[in-house]
Amino acid sequence: MNSQTLIFSLIEIGISILLGVLILYLSYKLIDKLIKDKFKIKNDNISYSIFVSSVLFSVAYLISGIKSPILNSIKLLIDNPDYSGIIVLDGLKYSLLFISIIIITIVVVIFLSIFLFTIMTKDIDEFKEIKNNNIAIAIITATLVISISLLVKESVYLLLESFVPYPEIPRIF
Repeated sequence: MNSQTLIFSLIEIGISILLGVLILYLSYKLIDKLIKDKFKIKNDNISYSIFVSSVLFSVAYLISGIKSPILNSIKLLIDNPDYSGIIVLDGLKYSLLFISIIIITIVVVIFLSIFLFTIMTKDIDEFKEIKNNNIAIAIITATLVISISLLVKESVYLLLESFVPYPEIPRIF
């Protein structure tokens, strides 16, 4: 058995569970405060459930790949013979940086999706319609949130990877 692989897999599982549960919980609470409470939407509203589900799916989809840059950073620090810092502290620094970037991205994606929908449908008050349980509006809004998440994900991970401390590779040209 490869003990280093076992340790990294356990760290990855821990990061996945901790980050996933924490960020999804905070996202749900934030949506409740910003939308449900503001528009006084009831708990049994299917349209609101569709909208919240799309936001939670988008959040989970965007954070699903954050483990790789975090673990790559930690592995590179461990494998670097010239490294003289504290691995746990530097690992936390990279983790917080990546989490901050992904949270900012999530907020931008969700608000951008809603903003785009409000621009496209100037005659419709989306959250009033969702409050009135208009499922069609909820599905369109949900589709926009998910679609923009799908479009943005790879670019966000490329941004995250740019912060990973990869060693310099000599240029041939």
